[in-house]
Order: sequence, then C-alpha cells, then structure tokens
Amino acid sequence: MKFDDLLKDQIAQLDLKNPQNGPLIKQALESWASLKDTGINNQLLQDLVLKYSASEKKLKQLNQVLLDKQKRLDADLAAAAEIQKSLLPHKVDSTANLSIAWKFEPCEHTGGDIFNMFQLDDDHWALYMLDVSGHGVQAAMITVSVAQFLQPNSGHLVKRNFGRSSAPHQLRTPAEVLTALDAEFPFERFNNFFTITYMIVNTKTGNLRYSNAGHPHSVVMRKDGNLELLQKGGPAIGMGEFHLLSGQAERFEEGRLQLKLGDKLFVYTDGIVEYQHPNGEFYGTERFYEALQALKGESLNEMVEQSIKALMNFGDNTKPQDDVTLLGLELKKSN
Repeated sequence: MKFDDLLKDQIAQLDLKNPQNGPLIKQALESWASLKDTGINNQLLQDLVLKYSASEKKLKQLNQVLLDKQKRLDADLAAAAEIQKSLLPHKVDSTANLSIAWKFEPCEHTGGDIFNMFQLDDDHWALYMLDVSGHGVQAAMITVSVAQFLQPNSGHLVKRNFGRSSAPHQLRTPAEVLTALDAEFPFERFNNFFTITYMIVNTKTGNLRYSNAGHPHSVVMRKDGNLELLQKGGPAIGMGEFHLLSGQAERFEEGRLQLKLGDKLFVYTDGIVEYQHPNGEFYGTERFYEALQALKGESLNEMVEQSIKALMNFGDNTKPQDDVTLLGLELKKSN
C-alpha cells in the first residue's frame, strides 16, 4: 500500500470529533506535506542533475568541435604562412653594380606582403613589392597568383619581338605592367585589392623607371642625405576607375630618375609606418625618414637592420599587427 493511501486510512479511523485527536491529525498532515515537498524537491534535483549532465556532455561535444575547427584553422594559417615564405627571395645576391639588403618581420597573422627582384636582361633588373589587404589564406592565395603573374618568363614583363626587329625582346614599362595587373585582378573577381610598386633599374647607367599602385612611396636617399619620394603612379590594383577622381589622364603614371654612386633606394610596406606603440601611437613616415637620415653614414645592410631595430624600439618590441618589410638597394658603380 502506498504511503498516501495508508495515511488516509489511518486518519479515517480516528474520531474527528474528539478534540484530543486534533493535534495528532495536524501532525500527521504536516509530516505528509513535508514528505511530499521532499519528494518534489528530490524529483526537481534529479531533473536538474540530468539536465546538467546532458548540458555538460553537449558542451564537451561543442568544445571538441571548436578545438577541431581551431586545429584546422591553425593548419590552414601555417600552410598560408609557408606559401608566403616560399614567395620571398631565399637569397638576393648583390650584383656587380648593386648592393641589396632586406628585412622581413611577419606579423602574428599571415599577411600579404611579398617582394622579389630578378634580372630581366644583361642591363636591367626588375623589383616589385606588394601588400594584399587583409590576412590569412585568402591573402596568401592572391600573393601566389600575383607572383606567378610577375614571373620573368610569364610574358607580362618582357615582350618577345618576332620578325625583323633588331632587338630580341622589349621590356614592358612599369605602367604597362600595373595596367595588366589591374585588368587581371579586378576587385569583383577576388573581393580584395592590393598595393604594389614595380620598377626597372638599369644597373649600368643607374636609370630607374617606376610606377606605384597605391603603395607607400619608395624613398631615394642621395649621397648627401637628402630624401626624394617616388610619387608617380595611381590607385591600388582592383580599384577600377578610381584614378579619374584625381584628374589623371592615365590610370598609372610613370616616373623616372637617375641613381648616382652612393645613392640608396628604400622600398617598404605600410607595416612600417602603421606600426603602433602599445599606447596606440603610430610610428609614421616622419620617424621612418628621420631614422634613415640618422643612419646615412652606415652601410646598406646596417641601415636596413638598424631602421627595423629603431622601429621595434619605438613600440617596445610589440609584435607587429601587419607584416613589416623593408628592401634597400644601392648603386655601387655605373658606366
């Protein structure tokens, strides 16, 4: 017999009219109520324990899913970092007429900085540096595509002449190269854009031709320490007809200058000027220019190394939030 039925049976046997049975009935009912409350509380507690156990199990499952996704993401970022690293020159040898030095400080995330320098013919070397907006795998994939586009044998940098032409080939101008890039990499296709500077150096004469697509202006330091900015160019690759807002007739203007003995050229990405101190202050172009001028008596290698060291000292060696890239070139002799 259930306890409830037993209790009802015992109360029914009592003389309810006898005053002496009142306290006994009250006590019995209170005990019964207390037991009922205890039973309800036990059931609630049991339900909560079951729900907590189920929630804990589901939380562990979700946490494992997140861990698996993070591992895949880390693997993808590591692969992207390796891709980016593979596109950087493993060794840039100085030529007979040029000294070359560079420094690359990657950020915590995979960025989109790459650069390269290679010989086009006996007298001319090409140099480019680009910075894809954003980070991660997508930026790395775009750098791969651009690097392939800019291979010396791709046909985009050197045009082969056929027929009666006395010259076996013709170098495409920097403006032509950037125009071809802009046609090949529209924003609508990649949902991204990139900045780039492309230049051709005649190592015998010191003549330099360049064009710039939204990239930080390269700097020429003359032998006396004066700085000149290479400002000719146009908008970032993928920005379409944005150049019309500036009033330029051509999408990419082209500049020329003459490098002399002892002159140094510095090409860099905005990771330098946008490097931040922990308090939020930017390094900026003025500090960068001042650092270069303070080092004008040093060798090219020392200027590159010490410029990056001055940058990191400014930020208390805080890890850069963007890739930091600096390439230096010095004309050693000319005809």
